[in-house]
Amino acid sequence: MANSRVKIGLLFPLQSNIKTENLTSGISIFEGVNFVGRQDITKSDKRISRKHVSMHGSSDGIVELIVEGPNPIVFKSGGQKRKLCSQERAYLDDGDILEFIPGNHSFKYVKIATEPPSSSGRALSFSEQLRHVDVKSLVNESKHQILHCEASARMLQNSECCNLLEVDPSVTSKSVFSQPTSETYMISPTSMEAISEFDSGHRVSHVFHLMRVKGLPEWANKTAVSIHDVIEGNILVAILSNYMVDIDWLKTACPMLWEIPHVLVIHGESGARANHLQNTKPANWIIHKPALPISYGTHHSKAMVLVYPTGVRIIVHTANLIHVDWNNKTQGLWFQDFPWKDVKNLSDSSSFERDLLEYLHTLKMPDLIVNLPKLGNVNICASFFKKFDYSSAVVRLIASVPGYHSGSNLKKWGHMKVRSVLEECVFDKEFCKSPLVYQFSSLGSLDEKWMSEFGASMSSGILDDKSQLSTGKPLIIWPTVEDVRCSLEGYAAGSAIPSPRNNVEKDFLKKYWAKWKADHLGRCRAMPHIKSYARYNEQNLAWFLLTSANLSKAAWGALQRTTLNL
Repeated sequence: MANSRVKIGLLFPLQSNIKTENLTSGISIFEGVNFVGRQDITKSDKRISRKHVSMHGSSDGIVELIVEGPNPIVFKSGGQKRKLCSQERAYLDDGDILEFIPGNHSFKYVKIATEPPSSSGRALSFSEQLRHVDVKSLVNESKHQILHCEASARMLQNSECCNLLEVDPSVTSKSVFSQPTSETYMISPTSMEAISEFDSGHRVSHVFHLMRVKGLPEWANKTAVSIHDVIEGNILVAILSNYMVDIDWLKTACPMLWEIPHVLVIHGESGARANHLQNTKPANWIIHKPALPISYGTHHSKAMVLVYPTGVRIIVHTANLIHVDWNNKTQGLWFQDFPWKDVKNLSDSSSFERDLLEYLHTLKMPDLIVNLPKLGNVNICASFFKKFDYSSAVVRLIASVPGYHSGSNLKKWGHMKVRSVLEECVFDKEFCKSPLVYQFSSLGSLDEKWMSEFGASMSSGILDDKSQLSTGKPLIIWPTVEDVRCSLEGYAAGSAIPSPRNNVEKDFLKKYWAKWKADHLGRCRAMPHIKSYARYNEQNLAWFLLTSANLSKAAWGALQRTTLNL
């Protein structure tokens, strides 16, 4: 029986290999109600529901779009991009683009033009009407679109965007309680534009990544990384900085480390674990625990520095070097490769280089004499890393070190370093008084005075007219007891989300609590060990900070009474 419904438009798939003769193979949209889902797009991607969206077409070709499935879509119109969640709606017009999964399955909507009868006295057939579409423009746009989609997917899944966490400020967060560890050291990058230089043709790049989690569906780990993805190639020297180091796990998880000629491990272990690390290390490994200038704290930085014949790779991440952290938890990682400096430019420097060297100097690394091609014997100390060209860095490094800091050192570390970096940045008006995100795994003993101090640092920055960005409202994201109970690890996951009851149940914190959610990345049940801080407005980021620093005075520092000491 012939279909009597009036066809008003088509959804064309935007693929890099689209051909003109395939333009009639789009999804037909009729007047009235249409459902588009897995059977129309791809049967292999289970993220797409059978009735993913409903499309209510009118005679003028305008379509009201409603998201019916649980997963969000991306709607692009007139140069603007919006994420639409379940039951949200938008109006689709000629030339608008849909991503049925953010970064994937892109389609362009094309209305069918209403034409007068042809000279032969018959109405134009559908295929003839399509000749009025600018085919060249559509094909060219599809090539651009596929690159943009890949970049968007990386941005959404590799943690560079505000979609890493969805915030629901109406839900009060609770968690299991145990004694927290004291954390002082931290090294982490903050990025204003880390995605802007992203090359979608590379498997990995200098943007933020999520780390792989066992037990998740394949799509949730598609662009995530593992330890062997970043520790790779012809490495001459490796420096591993971490709080916890399980050398037995490392040997099976990353056997390549045993092939590297020189390895320096900087750690925060103590007691029997520190002794085991020292007693079982290979002969070519050096184990170093930095001395503390004060009576409490520990080395907590999670970073790697890998020296290659062609340059150096700097890695900052959030996982201890233990099995559960690299397999069962939501974690983040950033890295970028830098070449050797030209001999004519050895004196050139950059903000990133100064950030890195200042931090490495505080570690007081032991002598590590190695023989490198073309250089001969060199000592791998902090000043050695002046030999690399960091001018392409798209982030800044923010470090914390234990002790009391004043004078010129006041703004070198902790939240005062964040303040000094943001004070140099100019932001759009949309971020004036916009919210702040504090997402972490361990909560310290806080008070309102320190929260205001910390918020002032995180709210720093200026607008085009030189006025201040103004203080934003913080949202503290933490899993609930139910989140932990239903997690991949069950209640055992709570041991890595510690805080005493007295720290959690302070009345002034109630207005800040927000719920941990990561459905769109498949990580709701992978409890967060990642620590991330950000400022955002709707779907736009002002800045994003990936770090190993929890929300505590020990991790970020606290101004003393005179505000002249940290």
